[in-house]
Amino acid sequence: MFITLGFLASAFDVFINIIIFLLVLSLVICLHELGHLFFAKKAGVLCHEFSFGMGPKVWSKKKGETTYSIRAIPFGGYVSMAGEELDSEVVEVGDSVRLGFDENQNVVEIIIDINDKRYQKYPEVRVSDIDLKDRNNLHINDFKVDEEALYVYSKNKIQIAPQDRRFSGKSKKERFLIAFGGPLMNFVLAFFIYLIVAFSLGVPDQDSPVIGGISENMPAENVLQEDDLVISINDEPINSWSKETPSIISELDKGYSEYEFVVERDGEVVALEAIEPKHFFYNLGFTLETNTDELIIDQPLYVETDLEPGDKIVSIEGQEIINLQELIAFSNNFTAGSTEENPSLITVNRDGDEMTFEFVAYSEGVLNSLGYETHFTRLGIESSTKFSFLGSFGNASQNFAGAATMIFSTIKLLFVSNNNVGVKDLSGFVGIFSMVRQATTEGFIYLIQFIALLSVNLGILNLLPIPALDGGRIVFIGYEAITKKKPNQKVENWLHTIVFFLLISLMIYVTYHDILRLIGI
Repeated sequence: MFITLGFLASAFDVFINIIIFLLVLSLVICLHELGHLFFAKKAGVLCHEFSFGMGPKVWSKKKGETTYSIRAIPFGGYVSMAGEELDSEVVEVGDSVRLGFDENQNVVEIIIDINDKRYQKYPEVRVSDIDLKDRNNLHINDFKVDEEALYVYSKNKIQIAPQDRRFSGKSKKERFLIAFGGPLMNFVLAFFIYLIVAFSLGVPDQDSPVIGGISENMPAENVLQEDDLVISINDEPINSWSKETPSIISELDKGYSEYEFVVERDGEVVALEAIEPKHFFYNLGFTLETNTDELIIDQPLYVETDLEPGDKIVSIEGQEIINLQELIAFSNNFTAGSTEENPSLITVNRDGDEMTFEFVAYSEGVLNSLGYETHFTRLGIESSTKFSFLGSFGNASQNFAGAATMIFSTIKLLFVSNNNVGVKDLSGFVGIFSMVRQATTEGFIYLIQFIALLSVNLGILNLLPIPALDGGRIVFIGYEAITKKKPNQKVENWLHTIVFFLLISLMIYVTYHDILRLIGI
């Protein structure tokens, strides 16, 4: 019974996280496509369909000339615009079609399949003269064609598009705005979220040396308290959290092995017990317990590791490590990293037994690209915050800029990491699901900040100058602006198609490794 209840609770948790995951993707993708749709409609481009998802339709509704639909596979989406692809005409001279007329004898329906039983009463016409591009002269033979006439297929109807209603018929500026509109909406969403977070939480008040928060499971927990007014640290007077205050703003100077705080708490001056900082060795992949004399691992930093909390370090790469100073020196000198093909070795004492494990040590260049140092210390304290209208915009801008540059750091790592990081380390939809699940457990603020991060990265990714992406289309528009002639549209479409399938293959490969990581293989 308990097993059944536990399984149901776990299944329900997974179900909720899947729903949140789909909602997150829906928000980010739909806003991206709405950006394209907005600028396309503003430019007068005929938009046949706005779709969320891929595959067969599960729901659709036509509003005006555009069909809004939801498809079965909730990954991706698109806006189907007239003239976005090769301008091949549906009906040409020599074809036979059936025509439907309105009361003014203007053609309003062009039946492509003359054998369609639903339209056998419509007159059959062999096309000898046709122009469905020039809005002022739309005709088939001697019949005038309404500018909103429909091509009728066996399963759907599509409105004809005169040249001035096609993407390809718009100016370079209009086509640029349509292509850029999707990423732009992603950037707007991200900045708006970062701004809301800044308004809600406030910005760091560096003028006041008041403790604003204590991180869980960090050395300052149960020693310092929120709202403590710091008077001194290691006998050094503290007046603010400003950068000019030594050893504070970056979580205190590495030179100290412990920190003695004097604070004002509830109107009384209190001298607190000394706090040993936690040591993070990101290149080696673990943190140490605060009792650093024993060199006991507190937490492994990477998912793929054989290390466990409580392991006592004996040696690394065959070099015996006696104390903290030797470990710090080893970490600072061990900057080149290692690879899966040539891993590093660490020996630990676990419950009285010595065990040696392989691990990949990230190089200094990889860690710097990710915003980490090879070794640093933390107490786990945060400054107090205050509301600042202008400061909130500055804080949101900083967070946006940091998120926007992350993808470039990742791309750089693929080329300069000396095999530390490869394509298999990238994350696809399964990886995103795992990150959404983790963000959900951290709370609502963390979740919406992750949505902002995802939105920024989707926008930046789509602006990369690669065919099949928005950036690729912008490159072709730029080529046209420079050379004063349009690129060969057949070649452009082939490039978009080929790269699209390459990207799909990459996504399948990345998702495969996502699944392996998820199940611990």
